[in-house]
Amino acid sequence: MTKRSKGRANGEGSIYEYPKGSGIWYAQIRLEHDQKKRRRAGTQRAARELLRQMQHERERGVNLGAQQPTIAQWCQMWLETFAINLKLNIKADYAGIIRRTITNAPIGRRRLDQLTPADVQAWVNDLATKVAPQTVRNAHARLHKALAVALRQRYIARNVADDTELPTVRRKPIHPLDFDQAAALLSEVDGHRWAALYRLAINLGLREGELLGLTWDAIDFKANAIRVDQQLQRVDGAFVLQTTKTKAGERVLTLDDDLIAVLRVHWRNMVEERLLSGPAWKDKLNLVFVSETGGPIHVSCLLDHFRQALKRAGLPAIRFHDLRHTAASLMLANGEPLVTVSKILGHSSPAVTATIYAHALDSSKASAIAALSQRLRKAT
Repeated sequence: MTKRSKGRANGEGSIYEYPKGSGIWYAQIRLEHDQKKRRRAGTQRAARELLRQMQHERERGVNLGAQQPTIAQWCQMWLETFAINLKLNIKADYAGIIRRTITNAPIGRRRLDQLTPADVQAWVNDLATKVAPQTVRNAHARLHKALAVALRQRYIARNVADDTELPTVRRKPIHPLDFDQAAALLSEVDGHRWAALYRLAINLGLREGELLGLTWDAIDFKANAIRVDQQLQRVDGAFVLQTTKTKAGERVLTLDDDLIAVLRVHWRNMVEERLLSGPAWKDKLNLVFVSETGGPIHVSCLLDHFRQALKRAGLPAIRFHDLRHTAASLMLANGEPLVTVSKILGHSSPAVTATIYAHALDSSKASAIAALSQRLRKAT
């Protein structure tokens, strides 16, 4: 048996071939409490590099004595133990991404401390042949976050997902309605029990979840204001109210008399529906927009109605989210300041708004130039 050096201090190490002449080399480092950590290599040179790596990890504070999980196991541990501040729907989404892209992939079976940048890049490259670029980026973001927590917990010395080359994502074109088209849609749904929902979508640019999660206590009829601070989500088959997508999404919007009148009419109609339904009414969340039995609206039902309304109005097939784009585009085209529109939409900054609605800003710039030109012409 190959002799190993004795009496080495913590942090020191050695390399050795075992069995002698086998070509199998090991790098070994001594830890506290007379523990030892060793890693296997195929050559003496590789073993020497492994030893340097372990010494470096120890200097960085990595707990080399910790039981090292596989990537799949660590991702599960991360979600269950460390991701305590994630919203339930976000955590469920993360779990789904990990299950579909990591758990059963070769990378999922790699030990956490043995994962390399090349492993991550190979995983990304393979994934890119199977799913859309944005899905690849989402999966990589989840892995990167899990590894960042492993780094903080001293399982690893660096995040090997830091410098991965990711596929380019082309921003999907938006398809807002123009003013006449928006008016046609509102005319088509006029008199329907969700007419006020469409009006708020086009007038305020509320997100789908924000509309469906709006509660009556968030509407101040005396102050003509509406508070947007939560959204309706479905988690494990149950409807729950959660905070808005981002902190910037929390906002209070002042409504004009016309919008308040629309909501008052909607309120009266709901009271009438509730009385007619009697015990069958299932309103437990105090929602503004509900199903015919008072319960939360299933997104699929809303989207089906939306598609049919577009078809009846002779309008192009667009996404429901494009009504949010419609609100922004119409406000910008009407000359509203970018900062104001950004706050109404609940964006994190005007830069985000400018990036998404460059087309509307181009139209506004043209109108501004033309208006100033007319004024200057009259002044000369």
